[in-house]
Amino acid sequence: MGQHTTTSERIDELPVLVYWLKQMRVDEIIDSVLGPAHGNWDGLSYGEVALVFLTHMVMRCTHFLSPVEAWAAQHLTSLSQALGKPVRAQDCTDDRLAVVLSKLGVEQSRAGDTLEAELGQHLIRAYALPTETARIDLTSVAVHHQPPDDEGLMRFGYSKDHRPDLRQFKALLGTLDPVGLPLATATLSGEQADDPQYFPAWERLVVTIGHPDFLLVGDCKLASLENRARIHQGGGYYLTPLPLTGQTPAELQAWVLAPPEPPHAIRLPGQAVHEAPVGQGFAVEVPCQWRDPDTHTIVTWTERRVVVQSTAHARTQHASLHARLAKAQAALSALNTKPASDRAGLETRAQAILTQYRVSDYLSLSVRERVTCRTAYVGRGRPGPQRPPVPTTTHTWTVTVHRRPAAIAVGERLVGWRVYVTNTPAQRLSVAGAVNCYRQQWQPEHGFQRLKGGLLAITPLFLRNEDRIRGLLVLLGIALRVLTLTEFVARRALAATGETLPGLYAGNPTRATAQPTAERLLTAFTPITLYRHDTGTALRYEVTPLSPLQRRILYALGIPESVYAPPSARLIHSG
Repeated sequence: MGQHTTTSERIDELPVLVYWLKQMRVDEIIDSVLGPAHGNWDGLSYGEVALVFLTHMVMRCTHFLSPVEAWAAQHLTSLSQALGKPVRAQDCTDDRLAVVLSKLGVEQSRAGDTLEAELGQHLIRAYALPTETARIDLTSVAVHHQPPDDEGLMRFGYSKDHRPDLRQFKALLGTLDPVGLPLATATLSGEQADDPQYFPAWERLVVTIGHPDFLLVGDCKLASLENRARIHQGGGYYLTPLPLTGQTPAELQAWVLAPPEPPHAIRLPGQAVHEAPVGQGFAVEVPCQWRDPDTHTIVTWTERRVVVQSTAHARTQHASLHARLAKAQAALSALNTKPASDRAGLETRAQAILTQYRVSDYLSLSVRERVTCRTAYVGRGRPGPQRPPVPTTTHTWTVTVHRRPAAIAVGERLVGWRVYVTNTPAQRLSVAGAVNCYRQQWQPEHGFQRLKGGLLAITPLFLRNEDRIRGLLVLLGIALRVLTLTEFVARRALAATGETLPGLYAGNPTRATAQPTAERLLTAFTPITLYRHDTGTALRYEVTPLSPLQRRILYALGIPESVYAPPSARLIHSG
């Protein structure tokens, strides 16, 4: 009789993640895109290694390569059980992970959308995801890399991280509404402008979704005339705010001061009739034309300019306008504390104050000169015949400020107004629908938050090889799909039954929610332990019993409880 030993292995949410990734067919799709491994590669395939790496990413909140082998060595039984095949620690060495990242990075730079298109098409079909609305946004990721030249990914450019002193690369995210599920990602060099990236991303979304007639929502960088024309020419729809540049401010002022039709009250979905509307607005049809510089083809279409005012934003801007006027007047008055002896310098400082507080249209300035005559005597001592008087003249200037009541009244009428453009028919997208649709533009931003500072934080980034960096962004995009899809499926299941889920908030077990986050759902599986009892003649496995909350989450996600079943007992014979 051998000695009885018991070992344990923390599995927590590992079976959930592996099951979810296999349901998404991540390993199969990666293997189909990358092809079979070379002859000296044994053990797990490229896709299965990526699957294990993704599980480690989400569970340990890190994308570093070196800890994965040791982590896998501590979870060999649970990984083998979840994958349905033996897993070795040497399957997850940093060398193997680097090979997978390099191949994914090369694939993205060559084909780009093959893997994502297959993955997105499968998820849309498997989970019956709506495909009426998609969103695109970009962000910059500042890094401390110092490459020897100015080529490649890491470049200086406009930093959305407010770090112009650091090199950066840009990340693009195209998501599906209302899931927020990424369908298109891209890794771009840091010096590139955002505007030219929207149409290629839209084309990739068309391939994945399978049709072009969905509504694409983006920020004002989408609003370039070329982007709008190309999307319309391709049979798609767009919704984007117009930047307040060029002729737009003058057009906005003309429409607001003389509306072509009475503004309609705007209420959000689910808002009661007795509640005050969130704003008002109207639509104006405007003909548009764009000439393709390559083919010289002229694209003409009619789009709607949706002119809306947010009540809350109007109150904020009204208060801001008067606060800026008061601060500007106080700063201008302070210039007169000591009269200036240089008129040009005084006028320059006064204009700088108007520019600083953005009140040049509302305040007028006038400079007044004051001449002071004095008599001085030459030399020292009392006045006398030897000290003739010499008259001196001193010129000083002060600034006087006046409010322009008519201009201020116009400014007060313009507060809170914004112009959106869309080629979507009014029957499909009303004024209120356009406002509500754009209010959900936080979805890509939520994904960027996870990628830049949340569970899937890309920084700090220690990789130097650009193919591996691109490959890592591909895997992080897949991990983001796992989180967003988990949220969507759980929330859809809760909404179908009208239930809420209690017990997800530490320190407040009675607090319930119908909108759980993926992070809280996965954390609910902590701690779950797999025990291995070795009697010397037999092996017996035991798993911590699931709690009612964990069983409810599995049911909402459509995951069978058998993923936490202990491995079958196996007899071993003592030597």
